[in-house]
Amino acid sequence: MTMECWILYDRADLEHNLFFAERLRDNGERLGMRTRVVTTDSMDGCPDLVVSRARDWHISEKLESMGTRVFNDSRTCRVCNDKLETYRMAGRLGIPFLPCSVPGEDLPDGPPWVVKSRSGHGGGQVAMAGDRDELERIVDRIHDPVVQEAAPVLGRDMRAYVLDGEVLACVMRSSENDFRANYSLGGKAELCEPPEECLGMIEKVVSELHPAFVGVDFVFGDRPYLNEVEDVVGTRMLYSLTDLDTARLLMECVHSKRSL
Repeated sequence: MTMECWILYDRADLEHNLFFAERLRDNGERLGMRTRVVTTDSMDGCPDLVVSRARDWHISEKLESMGTRVFNDSRTCRVCNDKLETYRMAGRLGIPFLPCSVPGEDLPDGPPWVVKSRSGHGGGQVAMAGDRDELERIVDRIHDPVVQEAAPVLGRDMRAYVLDGEVLACVMRSSENDFRANYSLGGKAELCEPPEECLGMIEKVVSELHPAFVGVDFVFGDRPYLNEVEDVVGTRMLYSLTDLDTARLLMECVHSKRSL
């Protein structure tokens, strides 16, 4: 019996990621699965497999409760789309991260401080505060904020793309005019070799979450610090910097796990 597979997106995100969505669909079809792109506001039925490019873990959990295999699963979605939960996981696993707090708690060392939304992604809902007055204004306008000690090295971070437990590629991102180094915000990117210390942290994250495909981001000071784990990790840098067909590799990974 032919397996049914959904490529699941929020409708707004699909508009900006149609190339990757169609590549995922085409590779699913090539592997013999009946594959279609579905948006979270048009779900009907219960497929065998879902490659989720949405960020609502409740949707993933509901699908799992009906017997659907979801990649990444609902736990990975929940933890990685909440920066505070990511840092709590890091603390349990002994992974270094920069101290942070939420409103009402004591501030970490600063200024400056980086303020970010717990659910933000792609460099959105992130700002830097140079003093307490600016911090108060930023906290008031950012949804569900986390206040974090600023990285000693600003405007540079590293992303490791992790597929099925293995580092697929690693990219150093940098910006000369923004403390955020995101590629989507105009930062520069080049392939790099990950430090051994980062590989050890990645191994701990993989052992804890067992994700199909994530990006693990690090910032730097006297050592690397875990910055976040991207559940719905973008692939534009990989297609720009490498010959890897990430959509094909991801769908082959999902297909290999279809009956596990």
